[in-house]
Amino acid sequence: MKKILMIFAFVFLTVGLVACGGSTEDPTTPVDTDDPTLLPGQIEITYASWDLGSPESEEPNMQRLMIKAFEEAYPNIKVRIIERPKVPGTNDDLGWNEFLAARASTQTLPDVFQADNIPFYVINDWAYNLTTIANADDEYINVSEDIRGVATYDGKVMAIPNAVHYAGYVVNETLYDRQGQNYPEIDTNMTDFLAYTKAAANHASNNNNGVVGLEGIEHIIHWYPAQLNENYRWFTLSDNGFNLNSTEFTTTMELYRTLRTDTTYVLEALYDAAGAEDSQIEIGNIFPEGDPFNNGNILAKWFYSWDFGWIQSNINSGQYTWDLEFIGTPVVNGNKRVPIVADFYTIASNSSHPEEAYLLAKWMGFGKDGYLKRVELSETVPGISQVNFAPIQNDEELLDAYFNLYPNFQGLRTIIETGTFIVEPPKYLPGYIAARYTGTYDAENKMSDILVKLMAGEVALADIRTQLNTRANALYNEARNSFENALQNK
Repeated sequence: MKKILMIFAFVFLTVGLVACGGSTEDPTTPVDTDDPTLLPGQIEITYASWDLGSPESEEPNMQRLMIKAFEEAYPNIKVRIIERPKVPGTNDDLGWNEFLAARASTQTLPDVFQADNIPFYVINDWAYNLTTIANADDEYINVSEDIRGVATYDGKVMAIPNAVHYAGYVVNETLYDRQGQNYPEIDTNMTDFLAYTKAAANHASNNNNGVVGLEGIEHIIHWYPAQLNENYRWFTLSDNGFNLNSTEFTTTMELYRTLRTDTTYVLEALYDAAGAEDSQIEIGNIFPEGDPFNNGNILAKWFYSWDFGWIQSNINSGQYTWDLEFIGTPVVNGNKRVPIVADFYTIASNSSHPEEAYLLAKWMGFGKDGYLKRVELSETVPGISQVNFAPIQNDEELLDAYFNLYPNFQGLRTIIETGTFIVEPPKYLPGYIAARYTGTYDAENKMSDILVKLMAGEVALADIRTQLNTRANALYNEARNSFENALQNK
């Protein structure tokens, strides 16, 4: 957290120095004027996100079209987009938090902005407390508690979801059938999932007739512990902190290492073995030429639901002639808690119109009317991409609209309608980035370094279990304490 605050201080100082330098054209310095086109009784709210594309682009942008549709639906509200400036002398966008810091320094934060670090916004008093507004909204309450709850702290709603992406395995049912094996389904347990895939794979061919078994095991260390213990969330997190010294994490690492070293059906293991010194394995002799997934020659591969657009397009065009299905993560001990990545909107603490800002954020994210408009646009506007996230509400009409676009992924519908979820934490959990990646483990390693070595088998969990857990929780608690102190004032 000290590092985060130092970064903010540096950004603030930089903005101040630039302003003092007298350059009125510096793109990091916000200069706003009142919009003379406002009609009597009309209010203006401002909006910023990182997915708007260039305003000069001739290609249609879904977010800009959605804002235009919002203004048509709510003629009393005018939305002004705050474009993110470029780094001076380059074509690169200014860093997101640097952009927000520049706006915050002059009390001109956008009324609605995408959130990549909600705790950071709370600590710096950039986030509006939405509790009263959100809890009075039946549609917000209809969002799964697993999703909306992660941005609610001590009962205070500090951000609202604007997109949810589901993670798990896409299985090639046709290929399992061809190999004479059962294919995994939504309710298949982990033991059977691995057994079916191992039996159907062929990593031993030397004439390019091989069949790839499993690809995508990295996130097992994140989602698997929560299947073994219902009190755990992502990466063993519980109400008391991380539990990396637990039997559940030990079991998880044992499974991961078993997979990481089984070259008979795990692609990552085969790549490791092929890359070893004096290896006799030639990947080019095992499988047909080309990408295994595009060839229909991989049994199970990890994907996020944002990939379904191009996959469904290839199915629709006839490029993929095999049956694919999304099963999420397999069942473990009767538990199926599917991992998701959630995106959020924050309403600015300096907003003069928080109710209207909430209305826009809802329209752009979880709201029913807005989502149906998004589907309509994706079906009627030439050149626009299909909706790339499933409905955030469990609503039959919304699900029908989405799965009309994605008819080959009905497994996801079952997951949405009946499942429980664990949410990847970087955007909402104070200290997670430090505890998992950037924090110091010891003099030679960051947390990410030691975990990479653990996953590669270069260090044993038994030798680092206690220190790993201690360091993760120290980093987490330092950030959490700063965050909770700031939250008390919201």
